[in-house]
Amino acid sequence: MPSPPLSIIQSLSPRVAVLASDDVNDSCNANGCKGLEELLRPWEGGTERDEDQQYPTTRALLLSSRPLAPHETFNHPVGVMIAISTTTPDPMGTLTSLYGQAVGTGAQAAPWMDGVQVLKFFVVVHDVAKAGSSLVKAEELLANVKKAYGPHSTLLVINSRQQAGDVSTDVTTAEGPDSQGDAGALSQIYANALSSLTLSPMGAAAQMEEDGPPKTYASLLTSEDIQRLMALVRELVVQSLVPWMEARIREWNEAYQSSRRGLTGRLFGAGRKLFSSRPSSPSTTTGPAGYNAIKGYYPVNSPDGLSRRLADFAFMLRDYRYAAGVYDSLRRDYVQDKAWRYAAAANEMVGLSQLLSNAFFLPNTPPGSIVPFTTLQHTEISTCLENAVISYYQHGPPGHIQLDALRATVLYYEAWKAIQEWRGVGSALVKGAGEADEVPCAVLVEEAAAADVKGGKSKRGSRRQSLHLVMAAKKYEKAGYKAFSRRCLEQAASLMRGAPWKAALDNLEYALGRQAYTLGESAVAVEHFLRLLKREDTSSPGQSMVLEDMALAYEHLQNHPDQLEAAKGKLKLPTPIFDISKTKILLPEASSEHSTEGWEILEKKALANWDRKGKKPLSILPDPRKIAACVGETLCVELIASNPLNAPIVLENLTVGVEPAAAVEVQTIDEVALAPYETGAIRLAITPKAEGPFTVANATFTFHRFLPCVESLERKGKRLFATKQQRLKPMYAKDTSLTVHAEATRPRLEIELTGVPGSMFEGELVDAEITLRNKGTLGVENVGLITNHYGAIVSRELSQTSHQLTADTSHSNTPASIPNRLQPIAPVPLYDGVIEAGKSVTVPVVFTAVAPGALDVKALAIFSAAGTDVLGCSRVSHAAEVRRALAISTEVAPARKGYFLAVTVTNHADVPLEVTGLSAVSEYWQLTSPADVSPEPLLPQQTQRLVLSVQSGGANVDLTQTRLVSNLSHVLAGRPEAIEPIEPGSVKLQVPTAEYLRARRAWRLRFATEHFPTLPRELVPRILPLLDPLELDLVASWAAENRYGFACAHGIRPAPAFSLVESLRGGESTAKRTMYEETGRQMRALNEAVLEGVFADEADPLLVRTRVPSAKQGRVTHDFAKGSLSLPVELELENRSPTLPVRWILNLPQGSVYTGTLSHRGTIPAGGRASVKTHAWVCEPGRVPLGGWEVIRETGDAETDGEWVPRMSWIGAGGGSVEVAAA
Repeated sequence: MPSPPLSIIQSLSPRVAVLASDDVNDSCNANGCKGLEELLRPWEGGTERDEDQQYPTTRALLLSSRPLAPHETFNHPVGVMIAISTTTPDPMGTLTSLYGQAVGTGAQAAPWMDGVQVLKFFVVVHDVAKAGSSLVKAEELLANVKKAYGPHSTLLVINSRQQAGDVSTDVTTAEGPDSQGDAGALSQIYANALSSLTLSPMGAAAQMEEDGPPKTYASLLTSEDIQRLMALVRELVVQSLVPWMEARIREWNEAYQSSRRGLTGRLFGAGRKLFSSRPSSPSTTTGPAGYNAIKGYYPVNSPDGLSRRLADFAFMLRDYRYAAGVYDSLRRDYVQDKAWRYAAAANEMVGLSQLLSNAFFLPNTPPGSIVPFTTLQHTEISTCLENAVISYYQHGPPGHIQLDALRATVLYYEAWKAIQEWRGVGSALVKGAGEADEVPCAVLVEEAAAADVKGGKSKRGSRRQSLHLVMAAKKYEKAGYKAFSRRCLEQAASLMRGAPWKAALDNLEYALGRQAYTLGESAVAVEHFLRLLKREDTSSPGQSMVLEDMALAYEHLQNHPDQLEAAKGKLKLPTPIFDISKTKILLPEASSEHSTEGWEILEKKALANWDRKGKKPLSILPDPRKIAACVGETLCVELIASNPLNAPIVLENLTVGVEPAAAVEVQTIDEVALAPYETGAIRLAITPKAEGPFTVANATFTFHRFLPCVESLERKGKRLFATKQQRLKPMYAKDTSLTVHAEATRPRLEIELTGVPGSMFEGELVDAEITLRNKGTLGVENVGLITNHYGAIVSRELSQTSHQLTADTSHSNTPASIPNRLQPIAPVPLYDGVIEAGKSVTVPVVFTAVAPGALDVKALAIFSAAGTDVLGCSRVSHAAEVRRALAISTEVAPARKGYFLAVTVTNHADVPLEVTGLSAVSEYWQLTSPADVSPEPLLPQQTQRLVLSVQSGGANVDLTQTRLVSNLSHVLAGRPEAIEPIEPGSVKLQVPTAEYLRARRAWRLRFATEHFPTLPRELVPRILPLLDPLELDLVASWAAENRYGFACAHGIRPAPAFSLVESLRGGESTAKRTMYEETGRQMRALNEAVLEGVFADEADPLLVRTRVPSAKQGRVTHDFAKGSLSLPVELELENRSPTLPVRWILNLPQGSVYTGTLSHRGTIPAGGRASVKTHAWVCEPGRVPLGGWEVIRETGDAETDGEWVPRMSWIGAGGGSVEVAAA
C-alpha cells in the first residue's frame, strides 16, 4: 500500500512528552544518549537525507522545527511517558512526584494547550548493569505501578551487556533492517538517527558543530535490549496511543456533531454568530468559549479549540476525508471571528487533507498506480494553499520570513511529488517563498525551477524554469550565498543558450561575469563577458559597459600568468570580426574593376582576332585558379571587418599571418576604429621577397586595446565527388583563394580611364583620356585595347571625328572605302611606343554609347615587354547610364521624280540641343535637295520637321544581293562550310563620322537578332553585310554647350520591297535531316524566318495616275452649244521597283463615259513608265467621274528563253474626276 510521504507523517505525527527520573537518565547516558527519548529515537521510523542538496536539508529543518502554536495542535503533547528506575531508592515516591508534574498546574501553563487530558504511559526501567539480571523486584514494582496508575504500564530492561567489549552473537532474532551484528554497527545506527535533521534538528545541528572523535552509542545494549526497545515503541503506539486517540475522537465527535445536528442547531449557531450582541471588533472580555482577540487564541475548552484538536487527531490517524470536513467548517468560523492565523491554518489543512485523500494512498490501490486529480479538484486544493500563504504573509511583518507559509508549501509539495502532480507546482512554491531574501525562500524558488519542467514530455517550462532560477539566484546573493547564486545563474544560462530569448541570456551572462569577477575568477568573468560580444540589436546591458567590465577583468587576469595561460584557448570572440568568405587578394591592376564577369569572353575574342607578332598565346588573363604576383610587387589583402556590437571598438596592431612568413613583408596597421555595426574594407599591403607560393592564414590584432585575438582566414574549397567516400561523406579540397604564387619579374601596366561621366546621352562623343602607368621593372610597348562593346573606346586618331558634320550632298569629296561586313570585336592599337619602367603616358580617346540604357564597358589592354614576346594584360571598366537624346522618325511618299522623305527630329534630352547637320548615307539613294536644318536649338520634347527629296544615284549596285542569297541557301541546306565571303567586300561611301559605322553595325546586329533569332550568332557576320544597297540612313549631328554627338535613323527603304529569296523556295526540301528534335525545330524556324520573313517581303510596285491634259487647275471649259465634248484622258503607269518588271492589264468600265478600246495591257521594265490614252464622252457640264477602271498587275522574272515567270500579283481599282464647265 502506498503511504503518504514520510516527511509529512513525521511532521504531523502525535507528540509524546517524556518525564524520567535521574536514575533512568543515567542509564541512558551510559549508552551515549541524553535521555530515554534519544534511546528510543532510532526506532521511531526511517529517515531521509541528502547532504548534497539544499532542499532536503531545508525541508527537514522546516518540518522538524515546528514550534508550539495556538492555531494548531500537532505539536501539542498527546501523551506523557513517565519513566522510573528499579534502582531508585523510593520508586513509587519518585513516580508520584513525576505524575504530579504531569497533571499539576504546570501542565496547563498555556490556556490554549491541553496538558492534562493526555495519555499517561508509565515505564519501569531495569538497568541490568546496575541492578543485576534478576527481574523479581522490577516485576513487583511494575505490578504496583499498574495497581496505582492503570494498565498503561510496561517494563523495559536495558544495559544487559556486562562488558563494553562483549558482543552478543544472538542478533539474528532482531527485527527489521536495524539489527546489526556488532557494536560498531549499532552505534552507527544511533549516530545516524540522532544526527537526522528530520527527527532531531537541534541535536543534529549541535553535532555538526562538534569537533573531535565521533561519539560511541549503545555500548551496553544487546540485541535483546534492542528488541525490548522496539517492543516498547510498538506497545506505546499500538496498544495505548492509537486506542486512546480513537476514544478521544469518538468523544469529541459527539460534541462536534451535536452542535451541528439538525436545523435547530444550525439556526442556533448562525443566530449566535450573526445576531449576538458582539460588536464588529471582537471584545477583549470574551468568555472562555470564544476567541480572545487580544492574545490571539481560543481557550482549550472552547468548541472551536476542541474541534481543531478533533480534526488534527483525525488527520494524524489518517482519516483525511473526515479531517477535511472538520477543517472546512472551522475555517468559516475562524473567518467570522477574524482569527486570521487560525483561518490560514485551517485553509492549509483543508487542502492538504484533500490532497492526501487521493486514491493513490488508499489501501486497495496497486503500488505505482497514479490517480490524477481533476482540474476542478486540483484548482480547489491549490486555492487552499494560496489562501493560506496569502493570509500568513498579510498578517505577519512585511518583508519577513513566514515559517508557517514555508512549512505549508513544503507539505503540499511533498504530497504533489508523491502523486506526480506538477500542474502549477512551481508557481505555488514561488508564492510560498514570499518576498523575503532568506535562504529557505531561495531554496523553495530553486525547487520551483526543478518542478517547472516535470510532468511533461516537452520542454515548454524551460523559460519559466530559467526565470525561477534567476529569482533564486537573486535571493541567494542577497542572503550572502554567492556560490549558490552563481550555480543557479549558470543553470539558467545553460537553458537559455539554446533558446531564442537572447536578451534574457545576455543579462544572465552579464550577471555571471560580474559575480565571477567579484569572486576573483577573472578568467571565468572574461569568458562570460565574451559571450555578450555578438551582434544583437537589442542587447540588454549596453555593450560599451560590457567592454569596460571585460577590460577590468582581463587586466586583473594578467596579474595571474598561470590563470591567463590556462584560459588562452577559451578567450575567443564569439562573433568573428572578419568575414572569411569576403577576404581576397587584390592585384594592383585589379584595383579599378567594377565587375569580375565577362573577362573570359573578352579574352576569347581577343585570341580569335589575334594580329600581334609572335606566337599566339593560349591565354592572356592570369590563371583564375591561382593568384600570381611578381617578386617585389606589392599586393593587398582586403579584409571585410564588421563591428557586431552596439558600441564602438578599436583594433590595434592589425596584421595578417603568412605562411611561410620569412618570404613576405606584411604591413601592420596601428589602429582601426569601427563605429557600432559598421562594416568596412581594410587593406593590408604584402610584398613577396622571394619566388614561391605563400598563404595568408590568419588575421592578428588586439581587440579594444586589451584582448589579443587571432582569427583564422582558412575556408573550405570545392566539394569533392571523385570517390565513393567523397560522395557519401562531404569532403572538400584545399582552398587556394588566399594563396599567392610569387614569380619572376613580368611586364605590368596600370590603366586608368578618366573624363567619362556616369551619365551621358545616346550617341554622345566624350573626349576622355587613358593613362598608362608602367608599375613594373620592364619597359612596355605595343599597347592594344579590346572592349566588350564595339568601338566604345577608340583613340582620337582612329576616331576621325569632327565637331561639325557636313550637310553637303554634292559628293564633291572623295568617298572612302568602307568594309561591307560586320567587323568583329578585336584589339585596336592604343599606343605603339615604349613606356619605360616607372613612366606614364596619356592617350586621348573617344568614348561612345550607341544605345540607351545601362552601359557596363570592360576594356582589356594587351601589351608586351619591350623587345620581347612576353605578354601582359590589364583591365579597366566603366559603368554609365545612357539616356536618349535626338530621335529621328521618317515617312516616305512617292514623287514624280523619286520620293519625298518627311523627317521629324525630336529632342528627348533634358537640355536644349542644337541640330548642326543632317546627312544621308546609302549606296543607291541620294538626296536631291539640301537638308536645311533650323539653327534654333530644340528645347526638351520639341520637334523639328523638314522634307527631303530622294532619288536613285544611278550607281552600279547589286540590288538583288546575290551573295547574300547564295549564302542563305547554304545555311538552309545545312552547309555552313560552303558560305562564301560577302560581296562586295567594301563599298565606297562618304560617311559623316566614323562613329556612324559603329552605330550601323549595332543596328544591323539588332536587325539580325530580331528577324533571324535561330541563325547561329557566329554565322551572322559571315552572311549579313553591313550595308543594304536599297536602304537609306540619316545621320544628324547635335551640340549642347560643351557636349556633342550624333543620332541615326537606319533602314529607311524608299522603294517598294521585293523578295530576295524567291529563288530559294524550290530548294526547301534539300535541307539535311537531323536526328534531334530540337535541332529540327530550329531549322524549321530558320527556314520560316528566311523564306517568310523580312527578305521575302514584296510590295506592289505599280503606281497609276489619271491625268486630263487639257485641264487647267482641274477644270475644262467647253461650249456645249456646239455639241458634246470628247475629253482626252491619259492614264500613266509607273513601275517603281528598282529590279523587277511588271505586267499589267487595264480594264476601263463599260457603259461609262469612256470611249474607244476598254482593255489595255503591257509590260513595264524596272523603273519604267507606260501611258494609256483614251477619251471620255461628256454631254453636259458638271463634275465628270473618271474612275471605275481596274488594273491587274503582276511582278515576275523573264527567263532567258523569253518565258515569263510570275512572282506576285495585285488587283486595284482607280478613281478620279474632272470638272467641265460650259463656255
